[in-house]
Amino acid sequence: MNILVTVGSSSFDALVKAVDETSKSFQNYNFTFQIGNGRYKPSNGDYFSFTEGFSGILDNADLVITHAGAGTVFELLETGKKSIIVPNMDRIDKHQSDLAIYIEENNFAIVCKDIDSIAEQILAAESYHPTPYVKEPFFKAEELIHILKSTLNSTR
Repeated sequence: MNILVTVGSSSFDALVKAVDETSKSFQNYNFTFQIGNGRYKPSNGDYFSFTEGFSGILDNADLVITHAGAGTVFELLETGKKSIIVPNMDRIDKHQSDLAIYIEENNFAIVCKDIDSIAEQILAAESYHPTPYVKEPFFKAEELIHILKSTLNSTR
């Protein structure tokens, strides 16, 4: 199984380190780490900070372990990749935990609330069947443009 760990454009050393350490228990798995601006360098798989070829690496992954950044999560949902979402609770804002709650409530991916249980989550992913995500088109654009124009006209 090919597993991609990704933290987006920031850093999430705790996640990278936890997966790196537990990867020793998964002999027939290949781990690739996208470490962003992190300082921790994994020793049990390939790693990189950023790459233009990310979509190819993503295509090759059977499972993606990721921070709960909205851009990354929704890209994974739209591509149908089996995922483990790990909210970064060290961030000042708590939007990652809010997004993780939404993901878990809708069964779109596995949510790992305790990074120390990442090995169990990886094992659970083998038999996990997420609910397919369906992207809904945004239909309020014209209404918002009308409101914006009205507001601008009334301030002149």
